[in-house]
Amino acid sequence: MRALPLKRWRQAGLTAMLMLVLLMPHQAMAWLRDGHMATATLAYDMLEQRDPEAIAVILRLMRAHPDRARFDAQLGGLSGRAGDRRMFELMAIWPDAVRNTPYDHPSWHTSQRIVSSARSVIPFAFGGAQSEFGRNLAVAHDATASDSDRAVALCWVMHIVGDMHQPLHTAMWMSWRFPITDAGGQWAWVRRSPGAEPERLHRFWDAAGHPDALTLTPPGSLEAKLEPDPPADVETLSPDPETAFAHWVAHTRELAYEVAYARGRLRAGKSASSARVLPPDYVERAQAVSRVQLTAAGRRIGALLSGLR
Repeated sequence: MRALPLKRWRQAGLTAMLMLVLLMPHQAMAWLRDGHMATATLAYDMLEQRDPEAIAVILRLMRAHPDRARFDAQLGGLSGRAGDRRMFELMAIWPDAVRNTPYDHPSWHTSQRIVSSARSVIPFAFGGAQSEFGRNLAVAHDATASDSDRAVALCWVMHIVGDMHQPLHTAMWMSWRFPITDAGGQWAWVRRSPGAEPERLHRFWDAAGHPDALTLTPPGSLEAKLEPDPPADVETLSPDPETAFAHWVAHTRELAYEVAYARGRLRAGKSASSARVLPPDYVERAQAVSRVQLTAAGRRIGALLSGLR
């Protein structure tokens, strides 16, 4: 029997890898509920100062959202400014709230490249976040689209931007220990301190932006603890929003390599029973990076929604 050429072997190996990655768990939720809500509140406050008309347009569009009953139930009778800010928060978490429903799009939450000690392993990403960001942003700003379609698109824009600022939504580690990747931290287990319960690395990073780590904060308190003075260019949409978004994702992916995976120095277990304790400086740096990322996400959502009519 003739041996397959090396190129064919590579193609076969890549196909097998793709199939394995596609079977990975897709229920990761970046930043947990509070993180996404904080980005939405930051965006609302920014628009309130710079473009209050955009807020009015967004609230009008949301009246036509096909899942509006869910929003009304969660608003809990809030009205006025408090109700408007709460609506923004609910919009940002809606794509997570509708998991396993007809509205669900699991692949839209990630754009993960396989990284290793040799940096990027293959030059493309798994997950549709980057392409769906552009499509949904276009629908959201399209005055000829239906109000219901624009409302759904707005929720996805807010959520995707938040997701793509969580490092492990943009990368997954491959090594001898994780030969088919760690699934963006889903198959890697750690402890944040010697006495802490084991948790998935992805879950650790979802919670890293919270001041008290795994304990969720009261509504409205997290954004007050985020970075008060983000870099001057954090809201830049030049030369266009999709290119700017690609730069944001690339930066987040670099943080995955440099910080989340510590350039390959991170030691994680392959099961809860073998979870490794994270060094204190790793935990502190993860929290600091996450607060910066959440702040940037909120400011950028505000910039993207500015001018909406």
